Amino acid sequence: MKVKVTMAVLSAVVLLSATMTTPGFAEPQNPEKMTCEEFLALDDVTKPKIVYWVEGFNNKEEPVDSVVDVDETDKLVPVLIAECKETPKQTLSEKLKKHLSAANKPAAIKISKSMQKPAKMTCEEFVALDDVVKPKVVFWAEGSNKKGKPMDPVIDVFETDKLVPVLVTECKETPKLSLWEKIKKYF
Repeated sequence: MKVKVTMAVLSAVVLLSATMTTPGFAEPQNPEKMTCEEFLALDDVTKPKIVYWVEGFNNKEEPVDSVVDVDETDKLVPVLIAECKETPKQTLSEKLKKHLSAANKPAAIKISKSMQKPAKMTCEEFVALDDVVKPKVVFWAEGSNKKGKPMDPVIDVFETDKLVPVLVTECKETPKLSLWEKIKKYF
């Protein structure tokens, strides 16, 4: 039995698949201006990605000196969710700044396995990271790269997610090159 697919059926399938996106991925987000209420409306997969992005964006250091502490940021996500439930009109960025300034990390920190320096990382080091950590580093780096730009900083979570395997593939081909330079060419 042959099935004839018409343009109308094909169009309907494409339209249906386009509308079945994961919550929080539907459109680019502006995490810098996002309220806690908007943050809470995101799905649980997207919330940590936004937190990593905002942490990178709020980073005060030059990219070369910047450190993302995966363990500490992962612990911060549920704290921010709880605080945002109490004050939904406050911006997520304000909440995160409060936590980052409260941390007051000393300048001479011993780098642990959970801490990454994306701007100094080689592609080889990026590929060696755990698959759970790779997207966190990319989201943080994108936020950090958007800092100080003249236009409103936005993030397309879906597109950034798709970039992680692209970076892994490119980095496998050129392991000695800088991850930061590869990331910057996409943002």
